[in-house]
Amino acid sequence: MPKRGEFPGRIRRQRAGGPVFYWSASSLVRDLQGYPDRLIRLPPNASDAEIADLCAVYTARLESWLQGEARPGWRYDGTIGGLCDLFERHPESPMHDVKANTADAYLDSLKVIRGTVSARAIRALAPMDVKRWYRLWRAPKVEGGPERVKRAHDAVAMVRMILRFGVAVGLQECAELVEGLSKIQFERSGRRNAEMTFEHAAAFVSAALARGDARGLHMAIGVAAQFETMLRQRDVIGAWTVDSAGRETWAGSFTWENLPGGILRLRTSKTGSPATFDLTRLGMLWPLLQAVPQADRRGAVVKGEHGKPIRERSYRKWFREIAREAGIPDGVWSMDSRAGAVTESLEAGAPIADVSRAAMHSTETMTRRYDRPQ
Repeated sequence: MPKRGEFPGRIRRQRAGGPVFYWSASSLVRDLQGYPDRLIRLPPNASDAEIADLCAVYTARLESWLQGEARPGWRYDGTIGGLCDLFERHPESPMHDVKANTADAYLDSLKVIRGTVSARAIRALAPMDVKRWYRLWRAPKVEGGPERVKRAHDAVAMVRMILRFGVAVGLQECAELVEGLSKIQFERSGRRNAEMTFEHAAAFVSAALARGDARGLHMAIGVAAQFETMLRQRDVIGAWTVDSAGRETWAGSFTWENLPGGILRLRTSKTGSPATFDLTRLGMLWPLLQAVPQADRRGAVVKGEHGKPIRERSYRKWFREIAREAGIPDGVWSMDSRAGAVTESLEAGAPIADVSRAAMHSTETMTRRYDRPQ
């Protein structure tokens, strides 16, 4: 690989405010073999010695990549699938800066993209292709079923995100498509109007307990807790995260150690607001907690496989399995228990101010958004 004097890879581009210098991998070698950091802007106020050092470092990284020493088990090959891989695994990707549940949502959309259009070359794409993908992703899963608007909207949002990341690492073929898509809007799913009624929650608990196993009991506890406390799902099941060393850890407040005398105290995951619940007064949840063997009353209350805190994916999957056994429509999600509890309380005549406080909403306007009267 040829080097160009003291500043290997340095190129100059004229801008409106004057010349700007970059390190360019393509100025050193024609076949970059999927190297992701193709163009890096050099600091404008650095000395010649500092610029020379940076160019040497960037060039050494490129050489290491070309020799296969620093290359992971993936590489960008100019396709949408390759860009998905780059976004997921590049050390500077936004994937590494978000919470675990957000990263899981990203992975769900990446799975949709990979499963349908992975082989498409980015250079050959036009914005109309993405519009066609949107219709494909929106189509019902089965004939006569509901359109999957949220799935399609999230997948398109992910396409935009990975393309912008491609631009950030110097993939110029992504820039034109990003610009074209900025002029197109895609319909997103509207506000949900589904709710889990008391009858739904009771049917779910009955179906879960009918299984006669620990999984059914824990799922019954989870749904009853969401419905009767109006807590968000994350406050009930906690969250798994990965620390800087790559180790998985779980954090949550709904633990047996945090239930002295049946009193649960926590700060909510979304706003950090303090909340206290007397679980002994909850007619659906308290008997379920009492059914847990004394030896199992440690750690997370809602457990999954191998007695560990349940994972969000497992909770969603098991919820749907049991909900179908209970005759609950697929359009009702576990998250709808919060809306159902608000609606039931308001229909029973509870003052909206009291319901708003119970749901830990900052305003009554927010509470009314959860009210889904028939």
